[in-house]
Amino acid sequence: MIIRICLEYLEFGTWKIEFMNINLNKRQKIIITAILLTIGLLSTQLVDFNLRFRFITGLGVAAYILSLWALWEGINLTKALILMILPTSYSLAVASFYFLLPVRWLTRAPVAFIFGLSFYLLLLSQNVFNVASIRTIPLYRAASTASFLFTLLSAFFIYNVIYAFNLLFFWNGLAVATSSFPLILQSLWSIEMRDRLSASIIIQSFILSLVLGELALSFSFWPMSNVIWSLSLSSALYVLLGLTMQVLRGRATGRVVWEYLGIGVVVFLISFLATSWTG
Repeated sequence: MIIRICLEYLEFGTWKIEFMNINLNKRQKIIITAILLTIGLLSTQLVDFNLRFRFITGLGVAAYILSLWALWEGINLTKALILMILPTSYSLAVASFYFLLPVRWLTRAPVAFIFGLSFYLLLLSQNVFNVASIRTIPLYRAASTASFLFTLLSAFFIYNVIYAFNLLFFWNGLAVATSSFPLILQSLWSIEMRDRLSASIIIQSFILSLVLGELALSFSFWPMSNVIWSLSLSSALYVLLGLTMQVLRGRATGRVVWEYLGIGVVVFLISFLATSWTG
């Protein structure tokens, strides 16, 4: 009887080890990560309101851990910090913005689905950076464009949430500068993807985030709506970060500069005209 129990236990242990050692390729890990985080996003709406902030924080931690697990192959210390900035920030931004949506599943369910799909695409682009830092691959330009787009989306959602808190003007500036720094840092790092962060990238990221913080401080005195305020700052990020990246890549021709500045001017005029100056 004892021998039989021992054999059954050994068989169960062997099955458990085999189950834990199931070989998943990177794409399967990315899909699993996107599904789990989508479920996590939906769960933030099923708990008590006082617990939602904790759940959002937990979702950000889960996004970091799961993204690191999905992209683990070829990851070093710098990549473990830099490549995970955008997945973590995007998860926190969408989860925080989720609170501002109408309280009905007809709205929240499609947003959750779009989040899961977009997070899958985001991890694919981050995986390209992970591989491109080791060897040249043709998908780098597409991944760079996608990463830049997700950076702008994350910034827009974060700025939207910051403005929704109705903070004093100096807190708005500080919050925007602080939240913009890691987003800018990972974008500038993706240009050369060195194993170590250079001082120049850190300084450039600090300067750009400081400028955005000053713009947020200035825009706080404008009677803007939440969307216009967030759109104005996101457009400023688009111009500042886009031009800086083009300069670092050696592609800052006169035509490129005027294209970025032209978009910035157009958005500024739209923001000015959309502002209700009469209250």
